[in-house]
Order: sequence, then C-alpha cells, then structure tokens
Amino acid sequence: MAERKELEITIDADGNVQVLVKCVKGQTCTEETKFLEDALGNKIESRELTSEYYEQPVSGGTVTTKK
Repeated sequence: MAERKELEITIDADGNVQVLVKCVKGQTCTEETKFLEDALGNKIESRELTSEYYEQPVSGGTVTTKK
C-alpha cells in the first residue's frame, strides 16, 4: 500500500502561492512539489522546511542482518 502524501495549496488574492507538504519525511518533499514549481515558472521567493524534512523516510524494503 502506498504511503499517504498530502499537499495543501493556498493562493491568496494577489496570486501568491503557498504549498505545504504533509506526510512526507525527508528531502523527498522538495521532489513532491517540483511539478508545481515548474508549472509556476520556478519563481520561489522563500522555502521553509518543516521538522518532517529532517526525519528519515521509512523504507518499505527488507532488512537483512547477519549472525
């Protein structure tokens, strides 16, 4: 089952766009918004990183240990 990802997008009366990425751990959050940044002309005025950015993503892979 795929992990839930959530983007909260706010556009104010002046046309300024704010994107909040939720439920994504690690640096992949910036990859999740790349398509929006490209569509909006890559004009990023500021980027605020949440605490989730600094968390390690949970891997769905198998862990093998040697005895």
